[in-house]
Amino acid sequence: MTDSILKNQDLSQFNLILLPGFVQWNTSSLEKIFYTKIKKGPEFASDLPSILKNLENIELSNTIPANKLIEISGEKLYNQILKERLDHAKKNIGYHTFYLNKKSSNIIIGRNLPPPIIAEIVNCTEKSDKGIIKKVKHYINSGADIIDIGCVANKPNPQRVKNIIDLIRNDFNILISIDSMDTNEILAAIESKVDLILSIDLGNYMEFSDIPRNIPIVILPTKINEGYFPNDPETRVNNLLELTKRMQDIGFEKLIADPLLETPITPGICNSLEAYFLYKKEINKPKNTNLELPMFFGISNVVELMDIDSVGINGLLASIAIELGMGILFTVEHSTKLMGGVAELKESVKLTYISKYNKTPPINQGIQIFKAKGKTSQVIPKIDERDAIIVEELNPNYIPDKKGYCKIYVDHYSRKIYVVFFSNEHKLLNTLIGTNAEALSKKFIEENLTKNLSHINYIGRELKKAEISLQLGKPYIQDE
Repeated sequence: MTDSILKNQDLSQFNLILLPGFVQWNTSSLEKIFYTKIKKGPEFASDLPSILKNLENIELSNTIPANKLIEISGEKLYNQILKERLDHAKKNIGYHTFYLNKKSSNIIIGRNLPPPIIAEIVNCTEKSDKGIIKKVKHYINSGADIIDIGCVANKPNPQRVKNIIDLIRNDFNILISIDSMDTNEILAAIESKVDLILSIDLGNYMEFSDIPRNIPIVILPTKINEGYFPNDPETRVNNLLELTKRMQDIGFEKLIADPLLETPITPGICNSLEAYFLYKKEINKPKNTNLELPMFFGISNVVELMDIDSVGINGLLASIAIELGMGILFTVEHSTKLMGGVAELKESVKLTYISKYNKTPPINQGIQIFKAKGKTSQVIPKIDERDAIIVEELNPNYIPDKKGYCKIYVDHYSRKIYVVFFSNEHKLLNTLIGTNAEALSKKFIEENLTKNLSHINYIGRELKKAEISLQLGKPYIQDE
């Protein structure tokens, strides 16, 4: 149909023709017929101005929508930069840059590298095997680089720690860390060849003087066993430098400094950020050259304790992490509001890492992490309202569908929407499972489950809400 429309047109005057990004076919056949570049534009017209502004930087495709190409270009650039930086890092291994576990992973942390992400399973030692596997799988699919076994304070369970490490290793090829201040749990993890220890401080480090020296260890400026937790940034930094000297002197090779990121307002994020800035300044002094360590950034301490959407907080903290050259990031998805947080953080790291390389603000880099908002808007034509039907009130009257009723559920771990249709006598009639609201709505109609237009309208509306909730990691509650 398209070629019949075009054959009566003089296309020689055009250097480029853009077709809608949603067209399903390859446009290269049209190029052969008309000897003109005919490419796929964006899927949505609202993205067209942005695409046209960036034509010089985009190699348009016959098969991929232009907006998707921008996303691909950002990912491609990130991988290119990462490869260059990794090649350089491999030639500069030392206290400041090292493999976490060269035998099982190519992850290096340190100078000029994007920080890998540790995702903690909170209270892991009290969870079922099934629950742990489900969480690990979700974290890996979200982009986590390391799975952390979060232990329970004052309830040590060394044998369970061993069992969990074996459980994860049996099903997944991923680095594992342990977050515990209990000596026996840490030693049990070391015996099971854990890849990273969180955390050792001035109060307990001598208890581990006999462990292998090549195990990566996060060190703290505290003495937790004595209830000592310094608030002053200068004291924290001095304690970290002192502990670094002591542990290097007895042969430890892979240390990571944690100046401790704290919650906004109380006890206060600014004070803890000052400790990070001060640490960075101190290790750049000639006298401290040999004390430079990668830094640990516990993002979950901020994101978890704010009733604000996580995506923007993750983006801002990622930019701080990249700007300060953090070595490793730590986060969780413990509460419902943080669902999808690991993926948000991963994409934010990519965006800000590219920006640092390009020496520009983190905007227009080919990667976007918008969820509730965006950069483009719909063009609204002039609408004649004189004969329009003005709908000011919702009709609250509800007439039950004689065929039955629906229950709709969203499972964020399996990434599925469940539509369960019952008779009015509560007998299960049908179950539909999918991820796309339009596809589920059409299938509902195809199966002739009901012909009630009001009910069909309702189901379509709820399914779209469910789909958006699935995409955003937001809780879905029917009728809310």
